[in-house]
Amino acid sequence: MDLLNLAEQVVLWWMCYSCIGWVWETGLNLVLKHKWVDRGALNGPICPIYGNGALLVILLLHDVTNPVALFLGSGVIACTLEYVVSWQYERLFRIRLWDYTDKPFNVNGRVYLNGFLAFGAGATLIKLVVQPGLAHLTAAMPQPWLHIAAWGLLAVAFVDWLISTMGMADMDNRLARLGEDVKAGRLEAIDKANSDMAEANVRMEQRLAQAQRSARDRLDQARDRIDDAILDIRAVGRKGEAAALDRLTGEHVRRALSRQQIRLLRAFPSLRSSARRELTDRIHKLLER
Repeated sequence: MDLLNLAEQVVLWWMCYSCIGWVWETGLNLVLKHKWVDRGALNGPICPIYGNGALLVILLLHDVTNPVALFLGSGVIACTLEYVVSWQYERLFRIRLWDYTDKPFNVNGRVYLNGFLAFGAGATLIKLVVQPGLAHLTAAMPQPWLHIAAWGLLAVAFVDWLISTMGMADMDNRLARLGEDVKAGRLEAIDKANSDMAEANVRMEQRLAQAQRSARDRLDQARDRIDDAILDIRAVGRKGEAAALDRLTGEHVRRALSRQQIRLLRAFPSLRSSARRELTDRIHKLLER
């Protein structure tokens, strides 16, 4: 077997395991949440992290046959890969696609025990049961079909990866612009409160001028009204940003973000922007409706 032939087979293995990962993630979400959500990080029906993890186990543990050793080694490889990918996403795109902070036995919210167990068991099954049959199948493919399948699928995956990466890179900019809209909404709320206070003062003065009361009564009423208005303005200043986030609508989000970015937010309920966590929390609530 020449090197090119082996490389083309590896591409097919990677694509197969990436598709299996997508089916697993999407099917599990459907079973647990009774809701169809495309759980892939790319636009196509693949989860590359599963393909990468499977290949790493196959290549690095190729001579390991003991199930226990394979399970432990696979779990370590898979969790290391997941940790690195999570860190890279946050460093490059300023977003976390997943966050296990609230899970027991997690490491910086990027990996946790259940993932180790699931990936370890799944990779062990793949290495001992699935891979021998898949390798036999790809080795038996006629050369022309192997060339077409490997290079065709690789080209499609690369284009998908490029488009998806551009969308992720643009997400932080779009969230920043959406955050500016939220800030503008907060300032509008404060301006409205100031305007309301001014109108209240005018009405107060008119009533005081017409009222036939003592100077002390008029002064006390004015002082009480002004104190109440000041308290209202301070409350608006403290709650302005939360109020602005509450006024953010799903329609506004759909106008501000691309279809791919909205799909990612739906696919990863724990996706958060490093710089705009409250904003992404609000967007998730809107998209869940």
